[in-house]
Amino acid sequence: MKYQTLIIICLSLTGVWQTSCNKDKRDNQDYEAVKVHSRWFDVNYLGDRIYCIEEPKSSQGNVSYLILGDDRAIIFDTGCGENEEVHGTKIKYIIDQITTLPVTLIQSHFHFDHNQNIHEFEQIGFPDLPALRDRVEENGLFQFRQEDLFYGNYPSEITVDEWFPMESDIDLGGRAIQLIHVPGHSDEAVAIVASSSKMILLGDFLYNGTLFLFHNDDLAVYQHTVDHLNSLLTPEFRLFGAHGDPEVEFGQLQKLDDFLNCIEEGTCQFTEQTVWGIPAHIYNYQDMHILLFQQDE
Repeated sequence: MKYQTLIIICLSLTGVWQTSCNKDKRDNQDYEAVKVHSRWFDVNYLGDRIYCIEEPKSSQGNVSYLILGDDRAIIFDTGCGENEEVHGTKIKYIIDQITTLPVTLIQSHFHFDHNQNIHEFEQIGFPDLPALRDRVEENGLFQFRQEDLFYGNYPSEITVDEWFPMESDIDLGGRAIQLIHVPGHSDEAVAIVASSSKMILLGDFLYNGTLFLFHNDDLAVYQHTVDHLNSLLTPEFRLFGAHGDPEVEFGQLQKLDDFLNCIEEGTCQFTEQTVWGIPAHIYNYQDMHILLFQQDE
């Protein structure tokens, strides 16, 4: 698969993957992190009942996240689906080792490498964005377009069970999270902010690897989102992406800001490549890289 090959080249994956079992003091109660057994996934406990579910053997280097409350849990993305089933599922069996809470799926965005196990989840929540609301039928059915997925034709449709507001508390029981709209990589992209934990899960907006933009206008959209994130976050926050080595240094957000300004000012030059038959501009800035497709020409 050409897309997978490119991602393998572009992502810088670390070679150390660990599963931890730590105690977390929370609300005067000890929470003991669950040690997960899997030949495919590496599950790391980040603290404050948040788990990082890594797929180091996948072609995409995917990373999904599980957030536990007292009453419900959120899974952020579902993985690439390249692994074999265990007990009839590809990722749900991992979650079942960690919690018996009801789990709702939120997708960071719709690209194919983040939703291949979407059928394993009974409850699916969407960010309450007008562009998505307009596409949902009266019975809650949402039909994916090819441009939503970028590659392939799965999933074709799902039923939306719940709508989550932007930048408002979502109560999980004993804790709250917020969704932040982070367009740039894709129009519907969202991040999850766990303010009490000082963590933000950024999906494909920012991770340790080459960032993909699909239209020239996305540069300005990216810049607007970076400005918004800079207004919300402080250096105490830990940043996590959806590919490669999960944790992103906070300084990379400012570096991305500088990178985008460098491109806008014409200081950063590009090299031309053709990727999947589509012309693309490749920009480099220190240790960061942006691939910008020229589909608008």
